[in-house]
Amino acid sequence: MADTPTSSAAPSFKRAHFIGIGGAGMSGIALVLHERGFAVSGSDLKTSRYIRQLTRAGVDIHIGHTASTIDEVSPDVVVVSTAIPETNPELARARELGIPVWPRAKMLSALGQGYTTVAVAGTHGKTTTSSMVATMLDRMGEDPSFLIGGIVEGFDTNGKNGHGRYFVAEADESDSSFLYLNPNVAVVTNVEADHLDHYNSLEEIERTFADFMSLVGEDGTVIVCGDSPHLAELARSTGRRVVTYGFEEGNDVVCTPHAHAQNIANAAAVRLPGDRSVDIEIRNNPGRHNLLNATASIIVADVLGLDIASAARALSSFEGVRRRFTHVGEVAGVTVVDDYGHHPTEIRATLTAAKSLGYNHVDVVFQPHRYSRLQAFADDFADAFADADRLVLIDVFSAGEMPIPGVTSKMLADLVEKRHPGKEVHYIADRLAVSEELARIVDEGDLLLTMGAGDVTTVGPEFISYLSSKEA
Repeated sequence: MADTPTSSAAPSFKRAHFIGIGGAGMSGIALVLHERGFAVSGSDLKTSRYIRQLTRAGVDIHIGHTASTIDEVSPDVVVVSTAIPETNPELARARELGIPVWPRAKMLSALGQGYTTVAVAGTHGKTTTSSMVATMLDRMGEDPSFLIGGIVEGFDTNGKNGHGRYFVAEADESDSSFLYLNPNVAVVTNVEADHLDHYNSLEEIERTFADFMSLVGEDGTVIVCGDSPHLAELARSTGRRVVTYGFEEGNDVVCTPHAHAQNIANAAAVRLPGDRSVDIEIRNNPGRHNLLNATASIIVADVLGLDIASAARALSSFEGVRRRFTHVGEVAGVTVVDDYGHHPTEIRATLTAAKSLGYNHVDVVFQPHRYSRLQAFADDFADAFADADRLVLIDVFSAGEMPIPGVTSKMLADLVEKRHPGKEVHYIADRLAVSEELARIVDEGDLLLTMGAGDVTTVGPEFISYLSSKEA
């Protein structure tokens, strides 16, 4: 087990080795550390987009995990994620040699020392919101450093070492590791039950988020969505300064969406304390939930003492986050979009936005992520696809979990049909047959939306290639 959470000191080491460096979070931290002049090495089981990015940057990458790698690179500190078991040969060798082992978030916190840190947490929306904040600050000329669990469009990276005073971090609650952080500003978009492989209950999750918000110093600010009164109450229980936002009157900051034509752009008026208001526009992220994310970003600028009109203009340049309603392509009159949504609440919000865009049908290919999540939220998943005209389910992406008897995508398909008679539902067991089946199901003028946190992201490009070859 890695060290327990305590405030991280500024880095005193010279060489760091990352076990599992190819992950979305680990790779960004390694990249920024490398850009700051530290000697960085890392290992992973296979190459990936993130591995290639690190290799191009000059990071020493080892494919495969072997004990001898630790002897070869001779690190002062080893960094691990919770996905790395104690049986990992590199981790075991580091323990044997007495090398300090840090969890990912402790290194993230160390990189924030000396900066004004904005940490964005929440069950949903943290990647998009932290990306909005980073983009906004960058376009305002603040040149922030950022570390985010997704590729930020316009930067083509998940981590950047800026030279300004701000450090923007996505704060991951999945394993409580965000308690290592030391934020000046904490944003919490929402708190719901998730990651029940780590937490025992929603109450434990809420206590952990309260602990996170308490990490903000007495001169800092906690920003929360007040449309959830319980979240606002949880934030105020910390004794910190709290700013609430949302659609509902009574929040400190109120977002009023503008009526708009059926398109992907989104706009709203944001009213702040002191009889101030500003119009915001986000051009590539449909849905009311993204207006809330943008509103939180404007509040960040305000509490940092920045001009909100300049912040709104900068925010309008936000291009999105890869795998968050990402346009994949067009084929045979079908628009293909890919989205990371893998929790029922995320799915509902994304499909509500998709339904408003005016396509003939919204067709969804969904891959459940983790057997434990599907088991815990089976009924919620069954009801989450109300705005999908057609639903295609492919097998569960295990994310390293062992199968749970009876918990399958076929089970979910049967449950959707039982709870929603008449809903067109297809379960496709043969992954190689997905493109052929989609060609039979999907019509010209449709939106095809692939959803999930696993390798469902390859379905869209495969479908486009399949139909293109048929048309040739």
